[in-house]
Order: sequence, then C-alpha cells, then structure tokens
Amino acid sequence: MIDRRGFLNLTAGGAATLAASAAGAQPKPGAPDVAVVGAGVFGAFTALSLRERGLSVLSLDQYGPVSPRASSSGETRSIRAGYGDQGFYSAWAMKALAMWKAREAEYGRTLLYPNARIELADRWTPGLTAQKAIFEALKLPYEVAPQAELKRRYPQMAFDDVDFAFVETTASAAVIKAREAVLATMEAFAKKGGAFRFARAVPGQAQGRRLLSLTLDGGEAVAAGQFVFACGPWASKLFPALAAPRVSVWRSEYFYFGTPAGDDRFSWPKQPAWHDHIAGGYGFGSLERGLKYSPEAGGRVTQDPDTAERLPTDYLLKKGRDYMGRRFPPMRDAPVMEARVCQVDNTANSHFVIDRHPDFDNVWLAFGGGGHGFKHGPMVGEYVADRLLGKAGDAETARLFSLAGHPAA
Repeated sequence: MIDRRGFLNLTAGGAATLAASAAGAQPKPGAPDVAVVGAGVFGAFTALSLRERGLSVLSLDQYGPVSPRASSSGETRSIRAGYGDQGFYSAWAMKALAMWKAREAEYGRTLLYPNARIELADRWTPGLTAQKAIFEALKLPYEVAPQAELKRRYPQMAFDDVDFAFVETTASAAVIKAREAVLATMEAFAKKGGAFRFARAVPGQAQGRRLLSLTLDGGEAVAAGQFVFACGPWASKLFPALAAPRVSVWRSEYFYFGTPAGDDRFSWPKQPAWHDHIAGGYGFGSLERGLKYSPEAGGRVTQDPDTAERLPTDYLLKKGRDYMGRRFPPMRDAPVMEARVCQVDNTANSHFVIDRHPDFDNVWLAFGGGGHGFKHGPMVGEYVADRLLGKAGDAETARLFSLAGHPAA
C-alpha cells in the first residue's frame, strides 16, 4: 500500500519528460496532451480517465495529493443516493458507486464500507417526499422505519424526538476512505504512464482563444495541448471573475469521538451512517478513529485557502459534545480522538461547475463540488474526459453544469 510520500516519490521522476516551455504559438514536442491542475478527487479521476484513453497527461498540485488543505483529504466520505428532490444526483451516485466498486477491485485494497444510512425526521418534508418517489422511480430499495423499530435496531442511539427514519440500504449507501481513495487513484494514474508534478500553476501565455502554457512559481512555463483546472476552493483565486461570484467557500468541521472499550455498537457495521434532520449534522460509525460527527456548517470562509488555519472552533466542538449527549447517551463523556476542518466550495444551487472556459477553447473548468462532490469523482472524471475529447454530452447535464447555469451573484 502506498502512502502520500511514497506516491510523490513514485511520480517525481516522470514529470520532467512531459514539461516543456511554451515559447511559440504551438506546444513544443514532448509537451503533454493535457495538463490537469489539481489532484483532488475531481482532478485525480480526470487525469486517470484521460490517461486511460491514451492521452499523455501531466497532473500538477501545489501541495500534492490529499494535502491537509484539500477538500478531498479527509479520512472518510459518504456515498448515498438520498438527495431530497435532486434525482439527477441520486442517479449519478448509483453510477459512481458501481465505478467505485470496479476501481476498488482494480486497486486491490478495501475502500468501501457498505452500511445502512438513516435520515432522522419528525415529519415528511417536501424533500423527503420527493426522495421517496425518486427511489421508487430508480427502483432503489428503501424503508421507512418508525421510532419503535429504530429503538429496537439501534439501542445505542436515542430517538425520543424522532418520528421515523428514511433508511437507505447497502444497495446505495456506503462509507468510503477518501484520502486513501485519492492516493490509490493517483497511484494507478502513475502506473499507467501519467506524470505528476508538485507545483503551483496558474494560467500563463495565451494566443487568441488558446492557452499555451501554465506559469509555475519562479516563472517556469509548462506547455500542453489542453488544460483542466480542478482546483476546488482555489478556483476563485485562479479565476476571480468567473468563480468568485459563483462559488462560496464554507467551513465544515467534524469530530471523532472515542468509543467505549470493548463496545462495538458505535463502529461499522453495527452503527449506521446517519443524517439528522431534527438536531442537525451527520455522521458515520467508527472505522478506525472513532464515531464521526459533523455539526452543521460553521460558516462562510473569508480567509485565503492557502493560509487559513484548519483548527476547530470551540462553538462547534461544544455542539458536537452536546449532540453526543443527546443522540448517543452512552457517548456523553466520550473523549475527542481527532478533529478535522474541511473547506468546501459550494455553488448557490449545489450543482457542479464543469464547463469550457469562455475565453479559451482548450481550457476546461471543474469545481464547485461542495459537500457532496467526493462520491461523484469517477463520474466527473469520465464526464470531463468525454467533453474534452469532443464527445457530445447529455444536454440537460451540460446545462446543469454550465457557467451560464450558475449566474454571477
């Protein structure tokens, strides 16, 4: 199994053969077909998908894959089909789950931990009602479990304020090891001939409607035939006129609470993933680090994503402790094993931005993953590769992801 340092060592030698300066109108011989800026889940799968189609690909990331600054760097993420009334993402999530299973087999390591997911509710909201109809239309199994059944199945939790739960089964719900999944994807990319470079890259020389090169710190130019920018919260720094008015960066904090000695009720697979529509927040059963709980978002981030500190706030830590006492009484005094802070780039309508740059015919943008983008990484990679290679996409999907579909505020 490769770790982050091992990946960087594996790929460091190959990048030089693909990087070339752009002094003229056309990329010099030896320049890659595509340069992908950003090695989070969107960028990693875009680079891998393009390489698997035979293109020479250079991946660049300023801090390396799964840096603690990156939105894709957390230990775990959720795969779910429950999206309220957003049936498009329910269908995409199911396709992505099948792709994750195939990649897991290819990579030869355990990434997916299938388990039930329960959405706790005290009434039928329009979103839950729509979700029920979407599951039926997609023929996805689900259950509506009343309070008494929840108490019987999950005695480790308190449900006195819960009327029912919408229950997803393992057919559509799982926890995935996020950091390890991105590393495994980048490892596969390298083994298949892709090159990685540890570098900060910004748009460089252009001619007409073509970007010719990237400019690295220190002034070095790196040429390519086409470019993909999958930069997450950094999109607004790279493209302030395009991204900043359309994307807000929000702070998400999550805490890992230590489970009682010898008690596996709070660990996978006995503890389901959950989303709490009553008290707020969501969480997963312990895999390695403890019972994970994330309170509702901690507010909009105004700091530079390069320099902002990822320290938890006392306010949200208190919310987490209070929540443990309310929903998991045996965990009332559980110690916090770890705390993480993630910055997520949300669009106003929660749809991704995946579109060609309006000023350049050979530049594609992929950002706005928000808090739900990780699970869709394999789908995004395939979608970007298709569009970059000229394959006509579904018109409605293109509309949802278009810059025009995200009007500037």
